[in-house]
Amino acid sequence: MTASLFARTEPARTAGIVTVDGASPYLEDTLSPAQWSAWTDRIRAGDRGEGLEAPDYPAAVREVRAAPALPRGLPAVVLTSDHPWDLAVGGGSTWPAWLAAQQRLAAELHARHITDTDSGHGIAVEQPRLVTDAVRDVVERVRAGQGR
Repeated sequence: MTASLFARTEPARTAGIVTVDGASPYLEDTLSPAQWSAWTDRIRAGDRGEGLEAPDYPAAVREVRAAPALPRGLPAVVLTSDHPWDLAVGGGSTWPAWLAAQQRLAAELHARHITDTDSGHGIAVEQPRLVTDAVRDVVERVRAGQGR
């Protein structure tokens, strides 16, 4: 969501975007209300006042949704894990909701959506070459004048 917000608020400084199995603002829509509530409660409960960074997903979703539209033609790649993993909140599997949120993000970005990653959520650790290749793909498209 950070990359998407930056692209929306700093379009002149954004040449392309790559997301690596990151949370999308659509997760709030694709999880059941019980799952979303349990997930945000779990994140808040993890903040023990120790000065550690803890995401505020509801605020982040509101901020992204209130921001200007994404720039048109922005070269983008969305990498999505293909080994099921689960947030383990609110009953039932969250895997289908995660995939649906990733698909909606890729559609919004008009991104090349890579779902054959042979990886769990840690794509950057498990398959770093995929991340490198995605970044190179976006850079090459920018240099070739594709997009905006």
